[in-house]
Amino acid sequence: MRNKYLYITLLAALGFNFETQAQTNPKQPRLVVNITIDQLRSDYLDLFEPAFGNEGLRRLLQEGMVFENASYPFHDIDFASAISSVVSGTTPFYHTITGEQWIDRQTLRPVIATPDQLAVSTIGDELKMGTQGRGMVFSVAASKEIASLAAGHTADGIFWNQQPKNKWTSKDITEQAIQCITDRGLGQDSIPDLLFLNYDASGNDQQTYTSLDTEIARLMSHTEQTIGNKHTLFILTSTGYSEIDFKQYEQYKIPTGTFFINRTGNLLNMYFSALWGQGKYVEAAFKNHLYLNRQLFENRRINLSEAIQKAEDFILQLAGTKKVETHLFESHIGDLVIELSPGWQLQNEDTRDTYPYHYHLAYFPLIIFGADYQSQTVKTPVSIDRIAPSIAKAIRIRAPNACKTEPLF
Repeated sequence: MRNKYLYITLLAALGFNFETQAQTNPKQPRLVVNITIDQLRSDYLDLFEPAFGNEGLRRLLQEGMVFENASYPFHDIDFASAISSVVSGTTPFYHTITGEQWIDRQTLRPVIATPDQLAVSTIGDELKMGTQGRGMVFSVAASKEIASLAAGHTADGIFWNQQPKNKWTSKDITEQAIQCITDRGLGQDSIPDLLFLNYDASGNDQQTYTSLDTEIARLMSHTEQTIGNKHTLFILTSTGYSEIDFKQYEQYKIPTGTFFINRTGNLLNMYFSALWGQGKYVEAAFKNHLYLNRQLFENRRINLSEAIQKAEDFILQLAGTKKVETHLFESHIGDLVIELSPGWQLQNEDTRDTYPYHYHLAYFPLIIFGADYQSQTVKTPVSIDRIAPSIAKAIRIRAPNACKTEPLF
């Protein structure tokens, strides 16, 4: 009996020791810095790498866990949908941030994406719930909308450029990040904190990339000195698209053209009117989305599925159209979404707005650095919706509630 109690006491002591060890394990970072770089491209990283220093992007590429072939699991990517997918671990189908703007069904006017429209939890939200609010969540970006989306529903604070006329550079982002780390004491205790940063590589030139390299090196140097590499986890990736310069397409005789979305809506409305009588069957057009007047179809007892099929067949005959997708009864997306031919641009002829063509990058890097994760190069394709569960695993919290993917490690 005495040996039994001794054994139970020993197990209890071991259990306490194991729990303490788990809490102080250096692989559980005190600070996670999640960096998303707008339009970061692998080919430009390779092209400008000789101009980099040794402590920034080159260090991440040489010493980090580098997934060379990352991608987004959906099309029509922009900054808002990309950021929302990174922090929620899912696609716009679930988190509902389909773009920086969309049409409100009730008012037929554009609305701007905000965390209020995020229909799921983010990794920042899960940290708050998992630590009873003690883990801190901050975000720094050039715009309020992007900083807000990255931070989620329950952030402690966001920093953005409040003077849009003076565009924030990579240096400004780093300055705000360092100030946030210092003033808020991020990474200074055993409860993990999150910092989301959004840089811009859309300049697509050597100066843009060398500046980015310098600022990331400065940020890494600061965290190394104040927190330590073993206690800091960096995760860096791209927004997964690039904006096309149409002047170059024309210069080098690459097939291109302009698709007029309002004209398409009007033509479709005329086609439907010829079939079922006069009426405004297409309520609104925005970007490459067409919104149908569902009430009119219902009042006239027109089968909506039949109408959708006729609309697809009609639009596919128009120059510049490659595909038409149907998204009935989704609140933040049009009933008909038109995919244009590569190289074509979209214009709203009523407002004279020309929407940039977002070329879906075939691949881009996803880099993990710090917190004792081993350097390696992974060529197997990975999807960015695995970032959120990877962060969750690293800091030992639950993944966001719509995330269905496995961690990267």
